[in-house]
Amino acid sequence: MKNGLIWFCRISVGLLFIFSGLIKANDPLGFSYKLQEYFEVFHITFLDSLALCFAILLCAMEMILGFALLIGVYKKLVARGLLLIIIFFSFLTFYSAFFKVVQTCGCFGDAIPLTPWQSFSKDLALLLLIVVLFKNKESITPLFSEETGERLLMLSMVFAVGFGCFTYSFSPVVDFLPYKIGANIPDEMKTPPGAMPDEYELTYSLKNKKSGEAKTMTDKEYIKSGIWKDTNWQVTGEPESRLVKKVLRLK
Repeated sequence: MKNGLIWFCRISVGLLFIFSGLIKANDPLGFSYKLQEYFEVFHITFLDSLALCFAILLCAMEMILGFALLIGVYKKLVARGLLLIIIFFSFLTFYSAFFKVVQTCGCFGDAIPLTPWQSFSKDLALLLLIVVLFKNKESITPLFSEETGERLLMLSMVFAVGFGCFTYSFSPVVDFLPYKIGANIPDEMKTPPGAMPDEYELTYSLKNKKSGEAKTMTDKEYIKSGIWKDTNWQVTGEPESRLVKKVLRLK
């Protein structure tokens, strides 16, 4: 039973870390922009010039730790590294969600956009699995001999760093952006048949010509109140449009 739990945690954490690192390394420049958002939030914008290097190395570290966990090399060091990194990620996602500062964490790049609270929930689940591994790190058995494991780990390091450098120098292996090269932009902007369109809310600024009173109200309030019938009230400026409901569309 215990060995089964450890293997479940080991496979789940290892694969998720590899996937997370790989999907972000697919577009390290895009991930570097997300890091710059965090730098701005924590007032450390002097690191902006290093954001790309951090992005490539952070993605590589995720992949390396995940792979090392799966093959069972340096189990104590890997368990400590996983615990530290997930605590750090949990802090960032909680801070983003609670203070509403960075509204997409970039955990899975543009492939799987998550809200801050979804990212925090994911990190809490990972934290629980990693705590199990950390407490039972002595039970993590290697899949290969020590020499073979170290060689495989070295190859994973070369691949992890090289993949990020390659995608930055050329282009993402898979471009998840909606307006990627080769996409038909007019077609991408169309709402699929039968799909509900995004919901927007208009806000009007009104002024009473007689009293000079000013007020703002949404388009629904504007129609429901019947104020539009009163010629003393006039709309000033352009109505402000605000997205209130984003409809997820899968193509």
